[in-house]
Amino acid sequence: MIRLLHLSDCHLFAEVNRSGYGQVNPFSSLKSLLKRAFANQVNHFGVDAIVVTGDVSGDNSAQSYHHFLSLLARYSPVPFFAIPGNHDDNPYYQEYLGDVTLAPGKSVALRNWQIHGLDTRGKGASGKVCSQQLANISDDVTQHSSAFHLLCLHHHIRPSNSWMDKHALVNPSDLLHWLNTQRLIRGIIHGHVHYPIFDELGEEHKVPVFGAPSTCWQWAMTSEFGVSELTPGGQIITLHDTGAVTRHIERL
Repeated sequence: MIRLLHLSDCHLFAEVNRSGYGQVNPFSSLKSLLKRAFANQVNHFGVDAIVVTGDVSGDNSAQSYHHFLSLLARYSPVPFFAIPGNHDDNPYYQEYLGDVTLAPGKSVALRNWQIHGLDTRGKGASGKVCSQQLANISDDVTQHSSAFHLLCLHHHIRPSNSWMDKHALVNPSDLLHWLNTQRLIRGIIHGHVHYPIFDELGEEHKVPVFGAPSTCWQWAMTSEFGVSELTPGGQIITLHDTGAVTRHIERL
């Protein structure tokens, strides 16, 4: 069994004292979540690694990535991996997080599971699925056919029935068609919507899809833009030896 601490949408600023939507300070909320998970360097949730599904930065600054790495170095005793979100479409993401990025076709092995990343950055806040990336992941899955596989991306795949669907994938059908050919992918995790939505995809076999809370402000799942009163959070993703995937949400 593998346990992952899934964090997403940190939206860190260069100024650590700056607050954003809902008067939430993203630096302070991420710090508090990491302290809860790893107080005194004790792994309280028993996680094997951290996966961050994008939007590390909230202002495209080099300092925001520096703050992120500093917090993880200070509090986390476990390895971490990341994929970029639409707010990470800048030169600093690769400079600071390139070495820990889950590049398509270069999955990370955690016992009997392979962890894959898909870069869905497109134009603006919307996302796009790249066919070459899907081909690279397919080859990687084939090379590890005895393992179970988890796919990580930033954008949600099907509608969330909220205003965030204005900023969804522009070609979700490409990913849905591809997924129907991938029987070894047993779960999908994503960010972007700042809310723990749940879905199941696939025609012949159902694949659970888990959206994540944001480590800062939470979006309201309403037709018009809104900020929820829910508190910052993350989630524990459990990858079972049977190939099942479950989650537990943690909030401040």
